[in-house]
Amino acid sequence: MARDFAFVVDRKAQRAGSAHLRGRQLARLFAEVAADYGRAVRYAFSDDLPRDAVAIVNKTALMQSDRSVPQQLREAGCTVLMDFIDGPLPAATTAQADGFIACSALQSRHLRAAFPDRPVIHIPHHVDLDIPTTPCQWERFACGYFGNPDNAAHLAALQESGALTVWEAKTTNKNGWYQALPDFNLHYAFRPRRMWGAGFKPFTKGFVAAHVGAVILVAESDEEATELLGADYPLRLPDETDAGTMQARLADLSGRFGDPDWQLARQRMQRLRVISSAEYIRNLIRSQFFEDSGISDLVR
Repeated sequence: MARDFAFVVDRKAQRAGSAHLRGRQLARLFAEVAADYGRAVRYAFSDDLPRDAVAIVNKTALMQSDRSVPQQLREAGCTVLMDFIDGPLPAATTAQADGFIACSALQSRHLRAAFPDRPVIHIPHHVDLDIPTTPCQWERFACGYFGNPDNAAHLAALQESGALTVWEAKTTNKNGWYQALPDFNLHYAFRPRRMWGAGFKPFTKGFVAAHVGAVILVAESDEEATELLGADYPLRLPDETDAGTMQARLADLSGRFGDPDWQLARQRMQRLRVISSAEYIRNLIRSQFFEDSGISDLVR
């Protein structure tokens, strides 16, 4: 008999973005597919681990201080698939993995090179399923930043000058940022690589922008954005762009609102909307986990 799937997260961190999106929501998408194959999917906490399941272990459970969750799962007869998202990969932890789930193209390539003897299943990040699909307005230029205010360059100066509006985007909608999204057709996500730290960053800001039909401004060193949008995407700026130059660039974009660069950016974002959608991710889950004979033995 085929085993159930179990998404394992840290109970204390269950409201974190990584647990919300790659734990609870991805489990929901898995369950919608697994039902067609008579398989069940459960959402589990690392202090109440499943037995004899295909365990997809979330970053929050992998990064606990004692790092014992993967070993406990193996001792309970589980197959352990690790979903580190953007986290580092400690050798003692990865040694317990039967396979890995990659959330980005860059991470997928890295994992395949680092662990050639173990399967790597690429299930890209999806847009937050809770965000409404209301399209943004295209009547006038409006630039906004949606995210942690620490995760982009020059925000304070740009907000003070009136060049953009900052909305802190958490996993809840308490400040009403969902309802603000339709007002903005340019999302600001200028984060040079030096601000990243270690690991891999899925392009979640891009997915949010694409979801509402907006375009996005990024740094040239944002490799995942370049992977998804192309090196000729017109709204990629050099890492050394300072606050004054950025303010001038935004003013220029406002003056050229709707020109060919805007149109090309919108075309690229339409593709991004497709590949971050729930339907696309469900199709990938189906093909990778339920119809791929190469990993069928692993996930039975």
